[in-house]
Amino acid sequence: MKKKITLPNGCSIIIKHANRGDVDGVWKNFNTVVDEGIYLPIFEKVCDIEKESWYEDIKLGRELCVVAQIPNVKPPDNIAGQCEITDPEWDAAAHHVGILGIIIREDFRGLGLGEILIDYAIRESKKLKNKTKIILSCFSTNKIALSLYKKLGFEKIGIRKKQFYMNEQFYDEVLMEIFIEDYLKDKEKNH
Repeated sequence: MKKKITLPNGCSIIIKHANRGDVDGVWKNFNTVVDEGIYLPIFEKVCDIEKESWYEDIKLGRELCVVAQIPNVKPPDNIAGQCEITDPEWDAAAHHVGILGIIIREDFRGLGLGEILIDYAIRESKKLKNKTKIILSCFSTNKIALSLYKKLGFEKIGIRKKQFYMNEQFYDEVLMEIFIEDYLKDKEKNH
């Protein structure tokens, strides 16, 4: 299912499930955020083998990834952002839980795209993967993301103090969750 939207900057975007043609754009965004060094506890860029493994997980239904595609822009520069819902790796009894990850390209931040992608991903994860709960984690210093998650109804359930050490500094990790039924009821009530 595709959804066309117009952002406040006038740019048209198509929200859709990732396909093979989106892989390089998704990972270009990811590697750019790795380079920023402030949002992800990762130091190494993704290589081609990891890209293929990731896409294979999508094809096999182990991950759900929605993208914001900019029409009429050639890959890999046509992806403005992406939101993934992945399965927990080690907990066999937690198939109802999805782990949210989101990346918005720097020039598309602050336009509401993150909220649109998260909403679409949550709804699709319930419909296609029977998820009932979504969890995420975020650096405590990422105030914009934390504000968005709170606005969407995610509740803070804990903090891992000094969880990451980057750039000669410790970072706390905030843990959050949302129950999809509560999210959908709240969305319907407010619309």
